[in-house]
Amino acid sequence: MSKKTAGTALKPVRVGAILALVVAGLLAIVYWTAPEQTGRVVAVVTPEFDVMRVQPADIPLSLHSQGVAEPRSSITLAFRTEGEITRVAPEFEDGGWVEAGDPLVWLERQPLELALGQRKHELASARLHLERTRANAHMARRDVSSKSTAYARNEPQLQEAEARLEAARQAVTQAEADLERAVMTAPFSGRLKGVSVSQGEWVTPGQALGQLYSARTMEVRLPVRDDWLALLDERSGILGAATEALDIQVALSGRFAGEQRVWRGVITRREGGISRNQMSWLIAEVAADSSPVLLEPGVFVEAEIEGRQLKQALALPRSALQKDQTVWLVDESGKLQQRTIEPVHSDRQHIYLTGGLAAGERVLLRGSEMLGEGMQVDVREVDVQPVYRPRPVVSQMDLGL
Repeated sequence: MSKKTAGTALKPVRVGAILALVVAGLLAIVYWTAPEQTGRVVAVVTPEFDVMRVQPADIPLSLHSQGVAEPRSSITLAFRTEGEITRVAPEFEDGGWVEAGDPLVWLERQPLELALGQRKHELASARLHLERTRANAHMARRDVSSKSTAYARNEPQLQEAEARLEAARQAVTQAEADLERAVMTAPFSGRLKGVSVSQGEWVTPGQALGQLYSARTMEVRLPVRDDWLALLDERSGILGAATEALDIQVALSGRFAGEQRVWRGVITRREGGISRNQMSWLIAEVAADSSPVLLEPGVFVEAEIEGRQLKQALALPRSALQKDQTVWLVDESGKLQQRTIEPVHSDRQHIYLTGGLAAGERVLLRGSEMLGEGMQVDVREVDVQPVYRPRPVVSQMDLGL
């Protein structure tokens, strides 16, 4: 091999060696300049939850409902006879307050007096007709044989004359009553609405002149779920065939005249049967002295009905109850347990139990479907014992309407 050929072969070897040295130097630089790696220990954080210790107590229930106030007594004012209005009392207008016996509207008396005179004339004619028929009957009995007919003895004629006299007497009584009713008076104390009459107007029998309702006693129909009836005091007779009025206290609240007001009432009766959506109806009466401001018709009110007392029962926040009717408990070691419960009643704030939990057990105030049996948790005990007093109510969804 010539020297020229050998020199050519050694050149790639030298270049490869140089490249290898360069790569090795770079790797050394990267190795020595790389940041030092330190090991990290990831801490496991135990979740923390608020819990309450359940304690049995005697709990007075308060059942929620709602309704619209209506007058207990309401009538349409009208005359039984036709005639011309000769006078209208100043109080006879929309919103006017009248007392029982107050005169309201006057009809013209002359036509009614004429009608009474005619009825009296008919009565006198009926008496004369009866006396004549009696005389004829007396004569007929003297001249007829034992085989004569009742007509020959004037018996049907006598019955007809007596009936005519009785009809004439009733007609006089009716005419006298019509004359007395020429002045319309208030049958009871109350307030007027829908008044539509003026002096000189001709009215017909039964024509509505206005409405009178009693504002001293209002009524409110309160729907309650059928199974709630068992939560009312059984001593009230709510479930039996009570012969006396019920006596269940109820507090009604509503907005009237720009302010929130409260009226006290008494449930006096229950409508029979249940509706198609399994609702019963209680009737609450509100007297005029239940509040400084009278309850007016049409006012929407929310009701708190006095229920019976649950003995040694438990109250939990609604947030503790899961969709599957379970609650989460935390044992003394901090592990979760799930338990099925059967509430006897619930409202917008609480659920009420008479069993299923023991005194002192710890219940999560707000559960979650993401939790699992046996999960370790930290807890913080919170005192959330309910205050038993009437609370604001209620939506139609809560009532099942």
